[in-house]
Amino acid sequence: MITILDNKYLKGSYTVEASIILSITFFVLAACIICTFYLHDRAVAQGASCEAAQTGSNFMKPEENRKAADAVKNKNTAERFMGSRNLTANVAIGEKEVTAVWQGTFPIPGFAAKYLFGNEQDIQKSWTCQKTDPADTIRKIRGLGALLTGGEK
Repeated sequence: MITILDNKYLKGSYTVEASIILSITFFVLAACIICTFYLHDRAVAQGASCEAAQTGSNFMKPEENRKAADAVKNKNTAERFMGSRNLTANVAIGEKEVTAVWQGTFPIPGFAAKYLFGNEQDIQKSWTCQKTDPADTIRKIRGLGALLTGGEK
């Protein structure tokens, strides 16, 4: 496009270049924001599974373990996630270890994402902790201390 400004002719190439650059910049910025939301949800799922597994392994009685793990599971609800859907949480308490798993799907908008990712990306994070017996650990530490010091306090 050619315009007249002070009896001189100017080219419209700056307008065309700016429209191309700004549209590309917009889509790149939108993709970065969506990736940030996805990474946030992955981090929240990992943190929630770590917290639930660790909390469920700290108590002596199995019913206390279950109550503590369920409390953490209920505390980490969908409000903490920025875009994930179909969230499920599972805490399995065994004899020697506690395993917590968080799962969900993250929707990815866009025409191209439908062919690349199927419009959603799965999130699955888990954590396993060994059950601890604090009284047994304290006895072992005191026994080791007595062994090293010759039984003196």
